[in-house]
Amino acid sequence: MDGAGSGRARKDGGGSAHWDDADADAGEGEVAAKRAPSVPMPALGCHLEELFKKKGSVREDALTSIIQIFSHQIKHEFVEDNFATLLYRFLNCVKNGSPKEVALASRAIGLLAMTTKCRDKARELYEESVSLFSKALKPHAKKLYNEMTNSLVVVTYFCADASVETEKSMQILWDFIHQQGGTNISKDADALSILVAAISAWSCLLSTLDGWRVDSKLWKGAIPYFLSLLKTNNIEAVQLVACEALFLILEIGSLRKFSDETEACDDIAKLVRSTVCSINPTIIKYSEEDKFPKKSIAVGRQRVNLSTWSESIQLNFFKQFLGKDGFITHMLGNKLLRDVFEFVNQEGPSNTRLDVPEREEVVKHYLLPVRKPKARDKARSKEIDLSFSSSKEKLVDQRMNKSANSAKNKARTQLLNKNRTLSEERNIGHFISED
Repeated sequence: MDGAGSGRARKDGGGSAHWDDADADAGEGEVAAKRAPSVPMPALGCHLEELFKKKGSVREDALTSIIQIFSHQIKHEFVEDNFATLLYRFLNCVKNGSPKEVALASRAIGLLAMTTKCRDKARELYEESVSLFSKALKPHAKKLYNEMTNSLVVVTYFCADASVETEKSMQILWDFIHQQGGTNISKDADALSILVAAISAWSCLLSTLDGWRVDSKLWKGAIPYFLSLLKTNNIEAVQLVACEALFLILEIGSLRKFSDETEACDDIAKLVRSTVCSINPTIIKYSEEDKFPKKSIAVGRQRVNLSTWSESIQLNFFKQFLGKDGFITHMLGNKLLRDVFEFVNQEGPSNTRLDVPEREEVVKHYLLPVRKPKARDKARSKEIDLSFSSSKEKLVDQRMNKSANSAKNKARTQLLNKNRTLSEERNIGHFISED
């Protein structure tokens, strides 16, 4: 990306996007959504208390409200103060709730992962939730799969410390993909939807890794699998995610790690391109030079320019997870997500530099009509300092400097108002609406 947001969206070692200092910029995230009404802090506390109720419908309503708030407002402070309660109530809902409650709680866990800034808390969230999702993502859990998959990706994306942990989550997804019974599933709408979500999630996590970090054994059959998927399915959604996965693999390199063949990398790349073109040459514009078809999206009044498959896949995933309005809110107000895309909120208060001088003074210059000095007066002025002022000059001085309506006092008032406005902008920020 370049311009407003630039750079490749990769993160070393599986790439946690968290800050080490939990207290850094604590107030920055408390930026209310531009499209959602501000919710008082006590309301969140009430919803949290409702998660302890025995009635399932009450917990479902509470989870729905919490998700709505977390999607459209950045609640760093509330999350840090109530992290343990939030996490373990969400986990309890996943373990013991109805299918609807499990889906809602899974989504809430993902939102919690991208809101907490404390490194230790993020670590705890990763260890507790990934283990639970690993056990819960079984073939019989098809109705819950999409929400669990999305949450697993978000938790791994923001909370994993190393590439081996990222690949652990990728392996959970990969195993579930192959449990669906091969590549020809065009007649099963539910299985089709799950497959598309699983491949998108797997690709999103792969996009955070560099080729040299990828395990040399785990993904040996990836390229043959995606090529087979293209050949046996004519569903555009399946073809799209398969093509994206293949082009992402070409982009990050180390092709032999994803292929069963012993061919040279150039030969593998040619096979991928020729297969894609033979199946559907118009589905994705992809040049022979392996250049990503550049595009940009609007974020508030700015634009994010995408220049790699990694950036495009990650942005599309988070936009789908948060929704259009939620995505814009988090991009503008959540530093954790902004750092993923190296996006600089040029209109937000946290990134607006106000160049204010330490001191300003008002100076007014005025001229009095005076008589033309004579030659002898000029000569005398070189010898002595004349400090005499006439009554007329004193009256003018009083009007110009001491009167409440004087030009000098009016200018001083304007200066004070200007400094007060600048101070307020530094302290409370301002909202940005999307064009």
